[in-house]
Amino acid sequence: MPQNVLVAVIGGGEYLPRMIRAILDKNVIPARNLFISSKSEAAKAAAEGSGAVVCEDTFAAVLKSEIVLLCASRREMATELAPLSQCIQKRILVTVCDDARVNVEFVGERVVSGTELIAATLHKDEDGKLSASYEIGKNVRLFLHQPCRDLVNAMCED
Repeated sequence: MPQNVLVAVIGGGEYLPRMIRAILDKNVIPARNLFISSKSEAAKAAAEGSGAVVCEDTFAAVLKSEIVLLCASRREMATELAPLSQCIQKRILVTVCDDARVNVEFVGERVVSGTELIAATLHKDEDGKLSASYEIGKNVRLFLHQPCRDLVNAMCED
C-alpha cells in the first residue's frame, strides 16, 4: 500500500537514480508525491514519464516535502548538506550512504536543530544485493519510522 507522504529525493551518485526508480516501480508513494530537482539529469532520467514532480531546483524540492532522501557518498555528503542546512528544518532527513561513518551525529553537526535525522547505511553482500541498516535520531516521530524505511528498502529489495 502506498505511503501518503511527500518525498524529495536529492543528491547524487549511483544510488540516486536507483532510489527514484525503485520508489516509483514499487509504488511506495504515488508519483505525484515525489519531488526531484530539474538540475539533476540523473534524477530526471530516472523519473521520466512517471508523473514525479520536477522542481526548479533542490531547494524547491525540499520545501515541498516532508521527508528528504539525500543520496551521497561520505566525501560528498557534507557538500550536499551545506546549502540545505537551513531549509531542511522541520523535515525528516534520511541520508542514504554506503559508509557507516555518515551517521546521525555526523549529519546533526551539519544541519540546524529541529531536523529529524535518520541515517540509512547501505550494505552489499557478496552477490551485490543491497540491504540497509538504520540509525534513527531520538526526535524522529515514531509514526514516520516505517515510511522512511519503506522508501529506502524499496531499493534494497531488488
